[in-house]
Amino acid sequence: MKKSDLKSIVKEELINVLEEIRLTEAFADPEIRKLAKLGGIDANRWTNFFKSFAKTHDIAWDKLPKGTLNKSTNMNDPLIKDGLVFWVVENAKENPFHSYRSYSSSSSIQPGVLAVTLNGKIQYYGGGGGVGAKGMRGASSSYDAIGRAGRGMLQVPKLKKMADHILVMDFESFRGGTKALKAARAELKLGKDTFKDARAWKQANMKRYKDIMNARVGSRDTVDAMVAKIVKIANTAVAEGMEIIKVGRYDELMTTVNGNEVPMNSVTSAMTRALRSYAEYIRYDNAAQEYKEKGWGSNYNKSGAQETAGYIKKILQAFEQGNANNIGRY
Repeated sequence: MKKSDLKSIVKEELINVLEEIRLTEAFADPEIRKLAKLGGIDANRWTNFFKSFAKTHDIAWDKLPKGTLNKSTNMNDPLIKDGLVFWVVENAKENPFHSYRSYSSSSSIQPGVLAVTLNGKIQYYGGGGGVGAKGMRGASSSYDAIGRAGRGMLQVPKLKKMADHILVMDFESFRGGTKALKAARAELKLGKDTFKDARAWKQANMKRYKDIMNARVGSRDTVDAMVAKIVKIANTAVAEGMEIIKVGRYDELMTTVNGNEVPMNSVTSAMTRALRSYAEYIRYDNAAQEYKEKGWGSNYNKSGAQETAGYIKKILQAFEQGNANNIGRY
């Protein structure tokens, strides 16, 4: 081998290693960071699973949030048929499907990722730097399969018997990657208003909130603080939801509130109702103070203010608990 060829190989390997380090450190989901370091899926000079999969499916791995990948020991998990699955072996063990007669696979199974399946189909490295099911261009033998499983092992029923646990991902919830992200951002409707991004929506909310506060007479109380918290939580949820687009069961855009998944529409509509109620509360409270100063005996406005404040409190509690049903209700 020529010296120049050796230098080229070393340089290429170094680039791959640095790229893998960059990707690993960038992953937001800790389970994906761990996965990237497992044998059978770790990058080398010729293959890089995350880059190859992203090329085929247009998915931004580094932007997927915590909780994207979940560990399971249920070998009948529904996502085995309808999701992305990494089949993991924790410790070295004997290969129950080894056969000296057919020369199928090794006599032992080493720790790491055995195989990767998408919608129940074994995934292979193919031509053009992508991945897919067997039969795609360049994916013709067990040597092209992702993971450590070899000949005679690449069948889902066999993987269920060999794997110690699986890492599952509801792939359809994150479909589309970068292109879908840009399109969804451009067309995202927040409440009754349409904005190009979360920043514009936040600025509009803050202006509405301050305009309402400016209409207040007298001192401020806990209602102001409650609404301020709602505004903050809602703005944060929308901003996070637009960083990486996730689609729910009914094709709704999703976000997270206090660690729980919530439809984006529920967040924005609850925010709108909170500000509308806040304006109503200010009117009631101003009128109640005026009645008091003039010595009028009616408690109508005072009762209205208290009732509206209670409604705002329920909205805040729903946000603080991340309760999707109540956020959508209040």
